[in-house]
Amino acid sequence: MRIKIKIKHLVLFVLLPASLLILLFNFLPSQAQVDQSTAIQSNIARTDLLQKLASTTGSKRIELIRTNILDKDHSYDPYRYDVNVSPSMSQWSNDETQRSGLLPEDIVPLLEEYILEGPSDNTRIFAAKQLAYEYDALGRKEDGDQALITATKQLNSSSSVAKQLELLRAERALNSGDIITAETILEQTPFPSESQEELNAQKAWLTGRLLFTKGKAQEALAVVNDGLESYKKFWQDIHKQMNAATSSSNEGSTDNTGSAAAPEAGTSDTERQLESLRTAIQSAIDMGNTSTAVVSGTLTRSDGTPVPRAGIFLRAESEVNHSITSAEPYRIVTDAEGRFEFHGVIPGFYQLQLGLSYDQIDGWTWPVQYDDWIEVKPDDRLNESIVLQPLLELQSPINQETLTGKTIDFRWKAVEGAAYYRLSGGGEGAVLGVQIRDRIVDNHISIPVEELYDGSGFSYGSRGDGWESIDPLSLLGFMNPEVRFSWNIEALDADGHLITRSNGYRLNEDTVGNLPFFYLKERELTTADQLLLDKQTDQALEMYQQNIADDPQDVHALHMLVKLMLAKSSLTKDTTLEDKAIPLLEKLIQLQPSTNYAFTLSQYYFDHADWKSYNEYYSYYNELNRPNTNGYVLSINATALMQQGKLEEARKQFAIALKYDDSHRFIGSFLAAELYAGESLSSVMTLAERYPELSFGHSGYRWPQMIKQLLAERKNQPKVFEQELKEKLGWYVNGQTDELKQWIANVKPSALKTFMQAVLEVS
Repeated sequence: MRIKIKIKHLVLFVLLPASLLILLFNFLPSQAQVDQSTAIQSNIARTDLLQKLASTTGSKRIELIRTNILDKDHSYDPYRYDVNVSPSMSQWSNDETQRSGLLPEDIVPLLEEYILEGPSDNTRIFAAKQLAYEYDALGRKEDGDQALITATKQLNSSSSVAKQLELLRAERALNSGDIITAETILEQTPFPSESQEELNAQKAWLTGRLLFTKGKAQEALAVVNDGLESYKKFWQDIHKQMNAATSSSNEGSTDNTGSAAAPEAGTSDTERQLESLRTAIQSAIDMGNTSTAVVSGTLTRSDGTPVPRAGIFLRAESEVNHSITSAEPYRIVTDAEGRFEFHGVIPGFYQLQLGLSYDQIDGWTWPVQYDDWIEVKPDDRLNESIVLQPLLELQSPINQETLTGKTIDFRWKAVEGAAYYRLSGGGEGAVLGVQIRDRIVDNHISIPVEELYDGSGFSYGSRGDGWESIDPLSLLGFMNPEVRFSWNIEALDADGHLITRSNGYRLNEDTVGNLPFFYLKERELTTADQLLLDKQTDQALEMYQQNIADDPQDVHALHMLVKLMLAKSSLTKDTTLEDKAIPLLEKLIQLQPSTNYAFTLSQYYFDHADWKSYNEYYSYYNELNRPNTNGYVLSINATALMQQGKLEEARKQFAIALKYDDSHRFIGSFLAAELYAGESLSSVMTLAERYPELSFGHSGYRWPQMIKQLLAERKNQPKVFEQELKEKLGWYVNGQTDELKQWIANVKPSALKTFMQAVLEVS
């Protein structure tokens, strides 16, 4: 199953697995005994299994190996881990399957035995893959290659299993930079044109990678395109045949309950593999980057100890928005020294992802952020070593402390090298968490509870996408005295790079430390709050209105009424509700100044091009939030300046904003402003390359590619082109979006149309 990961840049808080935290808190005194008991049970299981194997022969012994190693330890995939961590996601396994307890030195000879004497089916492939993995983890790659050769020799060379093993050998050769071996294997492994389409597609994928590595980018693209189209057509034909068969079997029958549906086309990992490779090769060709690179490094802890047997995945930007699949092109296991190395990497933007066991990550964290990208350029030899850091220690509030005062004193252990800290938090059971305060220079801070109450945002529940699906816990946030809250600290250096954080995996008595839980009981639930928690949202809204009628100074009722109205407006698309909420929010900000309120008001007036009101509330936001280092907010202000005719101020603001926003999501607007100000396409190309847009949905090369296409289009009629470019940019810069949209809808395809469409979609 592939898990889609949605990125919300403004939601920075990630809770620990709740089941683990509850277990730790409730049973902490006996955790050491639990760990010891688990170790004893694992050792007993290992001893029992080895004794069974020693007393068993023939097919029964082979079956024992299959069920206790292939089935249990990795479920047929050696690259399965308890925890997967990357800049864009964190995922942990809930697999309760009990493992064999065997050690690597036990497993290797048993797998060797299986590839010699096991059945000639797919389990032979799984055994060979796992054996190669075990040898790689031991730093014995050649033995892993030889294991595949040995497994293949036991089979008929024309069998599907033998060919899959040969393709695996070719893939391993490519990954290690052995081009000659990879080419030899691929040339000597013929496939039928029809009956083994899955293998044909795998060969096309490997051949495309091989040709690109040899500098034959266009040939590589042609092979991948042909392989992908052939593969898709094959499965489309199968799909049609199955539908036809189903239709025929049901003809004349009114009872279809026993019929089987045809499988959907275009959902396999193989197709995704080919599509991803096609995207990577095409992007590289467009940018003129037609030679590969090497990415290597080590995985260690901050104390210098290596982390062996960890998975390292190098993932392209088009693939980081979903969980790990079997189609990953660049994956490896670290050896005894924690080393890894990828050869034949196609130029582009990537993120590293780690696969770790709970034991490896227990008490440690990888200080990585969502905007940590690696740009791989032609012929690069990059070292991307990874260092795990100890989890930051929290001091207060901790361990389910109950707080009743008007302020909360957060305190944590100081981190060497930290220039500032970032405080986040959230409630148990709520989907969203919030950033509470940034740029904290000391290792402690007192936060007024009113500031926590001001946290904005809402999330959906499980009852669909309508107004009824609103999650009341997210709306009440820290104002709910019945909820247990959790908090997290991140330590950052002067350049804004993460050093360490407090939340992570704490799984035993030595690493658990102080748990980040507290209750906030400064207030009591009102009747309206209780209606909201009971999911009677409309009744709650009416009750908050009544509370304000009774007491116009009721800050809580005002706050909740505004949140509910804005949430309902967002979900129902009823803009009149938003319009009605704004006067209430203006009254609320007078009673209780808040950066969240100021920003919401500035956004509203930005959307309505009311520049006088926008400037008033943006200035107020800056007064409350000094220094303003939020790249998103600064970019919005640059856009506002541009649409007010303050082009020079806007250009300066964009330049500042892009330095604070590593995703560079507003680079398109900056390029448009620069071009409208008279900068050349060549100078703008330099900016596009300096600030690649990296947002999990776009290629970091898309703006340079569009500028290249504009340069090519300009050659035909330079004066006509520049006149039209100036006109269309003027529409954008001056906020004439309706004219621009109409032009885009009616004009023929061109580089200028593509560019202006992309600029218009910047947000």
